[in-house]
Amino acid sequence: MNSEIILLGTNLSEGESLRTICPVCRGGTSEERSLSITKDGDGLVWQCFRATCGVSGATNRVASSKSQQKRLTVQKPTWEGTTYELPTKVKDRVQTLWGITDPPHWYWTTDFGGRVAMSVRSPQDTHRGWVLRALTPARTKVLNYMNSNEESLSWYKTSPYASTVLVEDIPSALRASKYVNSVALLGTGVGFSRATEIAENTSQTVIVALDQDAIDLSFKWAKKYKLMWGDVKVLPLKKDMKNMTEQDLRELLT
Repeated sequence: MNSEIILLGTNLSEGESLRTICPVCRGGTSEERSLSITKDGDGLVWQCFRATCGVSGATNRVASSKSQQKRLTVQKPTWEGTTYELPTKVKDRVQTLWGITDPPHWYWTTDFGGRVAMSVRSPQDTHRGWVLRALTPARTKVLNYMNSNEESLSWYKTSPYASTVLVEDIPSALRASKYVNSVALLGTGVGFSRATEIAENTSQTVIVALDQDAIDLSFKWAKKYKLMWGDVKVLPLKKDMKNMTEQDLRELLT
């Protein structure tokens, strides 16, 4: 299986990371993207964060698994680059792409060819990691860097009495937060610990609204976590929320 993992990380540049389905455990029944692969100065480092798997290793070390009772501790990839205020031309580009004006907790970094550094927000609106997103074509469009012991979810709360919509990315969550509470899953996976955080921080209807190509997963998560989330619904989408007109988004969510 090491060869499959190494192949997955072949095209990563130094400092880049990838979250994908683990070829060892296949992400379990939820097909969670639980495998983190990072390219560092010594090669590739990887770890599956599913507790029932835990495969980990590197190209200069021997990977191991729980069944072998040999575990290597691999820290989540971090990013400590320099951030700047969003330049005017980047703000204009963001508004053109997604209709977002002056996004909170978004910055600019010249790292990785220049990217928007989006702060990942906890349910208490504290910083818990970074999403570095390219606005121009790039081999890796999105790079995720989460702090240790933090879930890869970004929260945008409007009202404790509003429904909460689950979407895939931060721009969509930010657009939706004008009308409802929203959570960016930073992908399509919902493992048990992520589902628990959602349950603990919502009191009204949970709406699963993944992109059009992930509609099957939307129904899967709604069915799997119905007892945990309570009132849960699926909202099929014809386009990403970040790409909707304001009128269409308002009509959809209100």
